[in-house]
Amino acid sequence: MNIEGVSHSNIRTLNRTGSVKDSVPTIHAYAIQSYQELGPVDGADATGTYDPFGKVSPTAATFSVAPPNGYEIYMPVRAGYSSNNLAIAITDPSAEPFSSGKTKSEVVDAARKAIDSKLARLNESEQPFRPKTNEGVDWYTVFGDLDRRALSAIRTDESGFFLSVEKEIARTIMTQQQSLAMGMYHGPKRLAGTYADMEDLDPSNHMAVGKAGALWLDRVSQEEKTTSSDWMEQRAAAQYLYENAARQTGASPEDLSSGFGFVDMLLQAYSELEQLGDGYELNYLPAYQKAWQMFVDQVPTEQTASTTLFF
Repeated sequence: MNIEGVSHSNIRTLNRTGSVKDSVPTIHAYAIQSYQELGPVDGADATGTYDPFGKVSPTAATFSVAPPNGYEIYMPVRAGYSSNNLAIAITDPSAEPFSSGKTKSEVVDAARKAIDSKLARLNESEQPFRPKTNEGVDWYTVFGDLDRRALSAIRTDESGFFLSVEKEIARTIMTQQQSLAMGMYHGPKRLAGTYADMEDLDPSNHMAVGKAGALWLDRVSQEEKTTSSDWMEQRAAAQYLYENAARQTGASPEDLSSGFGFVDMLLQAYSELEQLGDGYELNYLPAYQKAWQMFVDQVPTEQTASTTLFF
């Protein structure tokens, strides 16, 4: 899957046509590639409250801007803009500076207006929005007001409010948030050296990475957990990574159960595939099919996310 400026290396768990040879779920980041270095970007780090048109508004404004947490440097924006609301999810995926107090449909509507207002501002400037910019600057600039819940609302929406490229941008940023939270660098190449100073996680320590991922994913919004198939797969992958690494080291794994039966069923499918050996495909296993059916069956009726089954 490719969108402009970004290539998808494999954030999914298993290829749905994969064999036992690649039975261990992989959690990789999107790789930002082929950027020309422009030097540091002076992103806005001030906090404040804004209306959907980017102007400072009274206290009763529609959303707020999260304080900087240090990770916003990996989501560079144009001068005068902020990516704080995107970055806050890395340390607090439950934070809702944009979507707090809104219903799912209100979040969708507000996100559409926020994106449109940023696009309008950029297109009125001397440098209009460019979908292919160095380090994804224009992506973060346009999506910078949104929190993770809003990104998930965009990603899972099928009302036609969002272009396919906008939904992929939302997914890419969500992937970046998860990767950085799990100790796997994802950001401008020029800043890669600064990331090691911020994270205590060793990417080669699969127990630590898997546990961090599972606990982080447990803190996202209930909407994401119940409407995003990406969340289902990533949550199962993180727990599988942790438990498998624990067994390999002879340690007794902690109980990281998510509380969702479809995640447990997907974990069962992974284990069964590994036990079956070569010649078997994950998407044909009854446990895998049941996991997807369980997920589809519990999606809220008002949710318009895709319910396509992959078997």
